[in-house]
Amino acid sequence: MIELELNEILKATGGYAKVVLPDTKVKSIITDSRKAEDGAVFVALKGERVDGHSFINGIIGRILAAVVENEVDSEVPQIVVPSTYGAIRDIGAYIREKSGVTVIGVTGSVGKTSVKELTAAVVSQRFNTLKTEKNHNNELGLPMTLFRLTEDDEAAVLEMGISYFGEMTRLSRIARPDIAIFTNIENVHTENLIDRDGVLQAKTELVANMHDTRGGVLILNGEDDKLRGYQVPDNRRAVYYGFDKNFFAYADNIVPHGIESTDFTLHLGEESIRVELPASGMHMVLNALAAAAAGHEMGLTISEIKRGLESFVQVEGRMTKIDFNGATIINDCYNASPTSMAASLTVLKEASGRKLALLGDMLELGERTEELHRGIGALCAELKLDVLVTVGELAGNIASEARKNGLENVCAVTKEEAAKVLKSELKPGDTLLVKASRGMALETVIKAITED
Repeated sequence: MIELELNEILKATGGYAKVVLPDTKVKSIITDSRKAEDGAVFVALKGERVDGHSFINGIIGRILAAVVENEVDSEVPQIVVPSTYGAIRDIGAYIREKSGVTVIGVTGSVGKTSVKELTAAVVSQRFNTLKTEKNHNNELGLPMTLFRLTEDDEAAVLEMGISYFGEMTRLSRIARPDIAIFTNIENVHTENLIDRDGVLQAKTELVANMHDTRGGVLILNGEDDKLRGYQVPDNRRAVYYGFDKNFFAYADNIVPHGIESTDFTLHLGEESIRVELPASGMHMVLNALAAAAAGHEMGLTISEIKRGLESFVQVEGRMTKIDFNGATIINDCYNASPTSMAASLTVLKEASGRKLALLGDMLELGERTEELHRGIGALCAELKLDVLVTVGELAGNIASEARKNGLENVCAVTKEEAAKVLKSELKPGDTLLVKASRGMALETVIKAITED
């Protein structure tokens, strides 16, 4: 992490200490006592089942200090704060400012992780770049990501995910993005955000808290009607991307190569170059355009941007391919929404051989839950999948709608039954797509299918 002293943590959190804090450099900030090490500051979080305060005496001698909500009878120096969760956010915001890195925030309903990975691949062609790992995109994960910043880092690509109004305000006060990428506004988390207008409102809370060093650049998906119609504040500048040649970043001459890759011509203003993107689907071309626009804002050449896009590697669970006895399993069970599920099914259609899908529940869709699942079922029938298997009560609507629209080889089963059905059904040359919301954990079915 960047150079930090205990008194800076005291200052950042607005807490107090009853003892003189040692003049020692902080080497790490942790919330897990098992990661205690020399020079670590332990932040004692209170969870539903575990209270971090109870672990402090067990790591005496292995940490530099603890951040607490209530003093513990211990030899460990303590910084007392109103909320340790708030302290995590405050420390993250302090480190972000002290580091001086350029921050690119990535938000939107769908595609955040892919855009984050693509953008990091591009920006790292010239700058030492930190990026969000795994799903650390919330009010705890984002500051923990910033704790990994080092003196050598020049840029940070931070994924920012929300489910409620107000969350983005808190996240953006930590990250203070110089550049903000908005992927799209879809029917995601509408259980809390009501509708797409609510999603737009919640996501764009970010705009007010952007850093001003670059004037606050918004990179907006011009193919999304809500983002295209968004009234950009006078103190912010918008850059649009999409398939319209009037956008600054656009793509044409798009040539898909099955489920493996997509070639297209990338246009950035007056410049253009041919790109071989190692990913499939028009949605991935859009994601690449967002990353390209961010790279341009960072001053990269179009050749550097091309090199970054072509070095892209999908993260585990995001359209990652598994070879199994001559068949291909596409593991896309990291998460799901109606838009991302439709996009993945469209990619599946490009596969050679038989097309099979194992689909599970899409969660947090609110009042339109049944309707949106049925829409996916109608799409499965339209795409004429060879086999459709669904898991979960909500996904049963996918199965019933697919049957209603003429798809014949359809079944709604349990996870255990799905593994048995698909293990016997998969043949060499087949392609199986597995997708659902994270809570369905369909990777366990993949494991059951592929294990001996």
